[in-house]
Amino acid sequence: MLNRKRKYFKEFIEINGEEIPINIGEQKNGVYFEIVKRAIEQLDIALKIHTRVLVYRIDLHPTYFTGNNKLLSKFIKRTKQWIYRKYQIENIGYVWAREQERSKKQHYHLAIFLDGNKIQHPGLLFTQIKEMWAPYGHMPVIESPFCFIAKDNQEARLKAIYRISYLGKIRGKGYRDEQAKDYQTSRLII
Repeated sequence: MLNRKRKYFKEFIEINGEEIPINIGEQKNGVYFEIVKRAIEQLDIALKIHTRVLVYRIDLHPTYFTGNNKLLSKFIKRTKQWIYRKYQIENIGYVWAREQERSKKQHYHLAIFLDGNKIQHPGLLFTQIKEMWAPYGHMPVIESPFCFIAKDNQEARLKAIYRISYLGKIRGKGYRDEQAKDYQTSRLII
């Protein structure tokens, strides 16, 4: 199967003239440029829409293997609907990546970008997401799963980008049906 994503092994990525540090792994295994670029673009648009952004990282492990991502698409749709009903947040950004390494089934890494003024602490969000994912599999606990970024806080933005750039790692991608994707992002626009 032809892979059209570009492998990238530098510790900085240049986007719009800005050099941004990214996580290419301890063994310098690299990332896919397009995944990281799209994640940064969506985060930056979220920061233009909201004065404060909540970045929330989640791992999702389905109970069984699927060659496509219909399960995750359905889950994201339900999650966005719940967030809208509960918090009245319309502009929901996200990036997810599908991986499968030694396991017989895939897992997903997901980062959600939300209005941090409407969600002061994501405890309820975590509980609801875990409950909604339970019929499909399990959601392991991630250390420090969230952060808030104020619109002008460049240091917090760079830390968040470094963390979410992990979703672009090369290792584990490609175990899927030909028409399925290794990643997807929201389509936030200004």
